[in-house]
Amino acid sequence: MALVQEFGYAVYGVPDLEGSVDFFRTVCQLEVSERREDVAFLTADTRHAWIRLERRPQPGLIRLGFRVVDAGALAEIVSRLDRQQIACTPGGTLRDDRIDNSLRFRTPQNFEVELYEEQVVLPASPAPDRGLRAMLHTVVFTDDVVAGRDFWKQTLDFRRSDQIEDLVVFLRCANNYHHSIGLAKGEPGRLDHVCLLADDIDTVVRFRNHARAHNVKAEDLVRHTASGSVSVYLEEPSLGIGVEICTGHDVITDDSYNGRLLKAGPLTVDRWSGGFPDATPGGFVAGRGGGTAAGATAARVDG
Repeated sequence: MALVQEFGYAVYGVPDLEGSVDFFRTVCQLEVSERREDVAFLTADTRHAWIRLERRPQPGLIRLGFRVVDAGALAEIVSRLDRQQIACTPGGTLRDDRIDNSLRFRTPQNFEVELYEEQVVLPASPAPDRGLRAMLHTVVFTDDVVAGRDFWKQTLDFRRSDQIEDLVVFLRCANNYHHSIGLAKGEPGRLDHVCLLADDIDTVVRFRNHARAHNVKAEDLVRHTASGSVSVYLEEPSLGIGVEICTGHDVITDDSYNGRLLKAGPLTVDRWSGGFPDATPGGFVAGRGGGTAAGATAARVDG
C-alpha cells in the first residue's frame, strides 16, 4: 500500500541566514513565504515551504519532510515504527511549522524525518514563475546503502527504482517519480543535495547560466542513466549545499518494477560523459561523473 505521497521540504541549519536566503532567492529563484528572526521559509509555488533555513552555529541537515497519502497512512507508519522500537514524537504545528497532523522520528541512517498530512497552501505564489514545478527529491548519505534501502521499503513502503551497486539506491513513493529519496554511501546523515523539477531543458540551461553570472559554481549538464533526467548542479558557495535543477525525470507507473542493479562508473552517472568512441580500437574514454559527492561515489570504478 502507498504510504508516502511526495518529498515536501528540507530543513537546513545555516550560520549566515541572510547569505543563504540570498542564495536561494537570487540563484535558485525561490521566494520567502515567511520570515522570523532565526528562520526563513522559501518556496516556488503555493506550498508554504520547499526549503526552511534555520540559524545554527554549525551548518547541517536538520530534517526532511515528506507528505503522507492520508491520516490512515500516518497511523500505519506509527505502527510499523513501534514494531521496530523506533521512537517517534509529535511533529510540527500549524502555528510554528505550517503543517498539520505530523510526526518526527530519527531514521537508522542518522537523520530526522518529518511525516505530515497537510502543509499550509498560500493564496498565490510569492515567487516569480521561473519554470520550477516541484521539490522533487533529496539525496542523503548513509554508511549502509542496502540496510537503508530495506528500512525505507519495509517501514515507509518506498519502492526501489534503481541501484548502483552498493553505492547509491533510488527510492520512489506514491507520486511515481523515479526517486523521492536517494541514499548514497558516505558520512551518515549528511545532505548531498535537493532537486528542483523544471519544466524543460531551456529552464535548466537558464539556471546554469544564471548561476554562473552570479559567480556560483554550476556544473555542465548531465543525463542520468538511472532516472533519464537532464540536470545541472549548483552549489551554495559558503556551505556546499547542492541544488540540482532537472527535467525529464522518469515516472514509473508499474508498481511491480524493482529497478536495475547498475554497474558503477561515469557512464552510469552521466550517459553523455563518454562522448563518442575513438576511431581506433579502445572504445570509450569515460569522463567525470555527476556533479555532487554522491555522483562522484556512483562514478567510482574500483580496481
